[in-house]
Amino acid sequence: MASHRRSVLPPPLAAKLAALGNKLGQSDDELEDVLAELSALPANVIVPASREIATAVRFGWWREQNGFLLPPLFGGAASTPQLLRKNRDYAWVFLFHPSGYAREAALDSINDPPTSAFFFATLAWRLNDWVRPVRQAAQRCAERVLHQTTADVAAKAALYLLDRRLVWSRWTDEANVLDSVFGRRDAIAALAAHLQEQSTGPVATCLRSASRYPDIDEHLPHIAAAAVQPSVRAVAYQWLIAGKATWPVGFEWAWIDKVYGLRRRIPVLASRDVRATRPAAEWIREGIHDKSAFVRRIAADALVGARAQIPDADILIAHLAKDRSPAIRSRADFMLRHPLSAQS
Repeated sequence: MASHRRSVLPPPLAAKLAALGNKLGQSDDELEDVLAELSALPANVIVPASREIATAVRFGWWREQNGFLLPPLFGGAASTPQLLRKNRDYAWVFLFHPSGYAREAALDSINDPPTSAFFFATLAWRLNDWVRPVRQAAQRCAERVLHQTTADVAAKAALYLLDRRLVWSRWTDEANVLDSVFGRRDAIAALAAHLQEQSTGPVATCLRSASRYPDIDEHLPHIAAAAVQPSVRAVAYQWLIAGKATWPVGFEWAWIDKVYGLRRRIPVLASRDVRATRPAAEWIREGIHDKSAFVRRIAADALVGARAQIPDADILIAHLAKDRSPAIRSRADFMLRHPLSAQS
């Protein structure tokens, strides 16, 4: 039996989209409700949602030539430009049209910023559009409106979009326009708050991608101390201790065996110095007392190399020797068996 992918659109929303499609150009009754319910969708469903929205509105029933909708079975349908002149809010629906003419026209008619993370992600998805003129229209639109986006909307979108930079493959320089929004000081502050609060999802990956923006540095101490996910606290501690942040910028091929032509893709990282306000020893000390063994292991590894600069290193090592994690006790055992005096 064939498996069916679960729909990301709630059935009531799909029904309203169908009703909107039935009256397209004749009545705007459902448009306001449709846009409100689309706004409530999370940003991370944009890819499957884009297909489902086009299907629900039955955009596939029309073929488009030079921006005009031509219904094959009945007359009376308005063209895309006519609908957009009548009500610009149609643009947010026509962003999902299978015709590049309609998507481009919709992008050129948008003059207001997205009011939700989902619609922010929609514009980003169009920056990655498979049609080059649509990508160019999306870039013009993004440069026109995204700087007006509220900090919270930008932050919620960033949680999903920051690591799409390397996953979505069609865009090149088009993605750079997002930096002007995600790198804003107020957007970074809102993003840091979300990074601390999120209990699920690849939040540590998002933090790594956000490290390209230097303003994240002032929030790292709070993230290290209070983030819900241990992996997020661990990344913050790593950067604060090392004084350096790294993030992925692409991939390159590395040979495994040239004789047999075996190779694999490895990530390429960029880095920068972190603006830390306290010595690394203090972050090591705090990390060693974290409630997560994952974080304590990061701090214990750092202590191995930095114990010469930490006056109370013996006390910290003794504390680690009683840790409930065998992996952490093994690090303490190594330091006890290899004291610094014996190495000098």
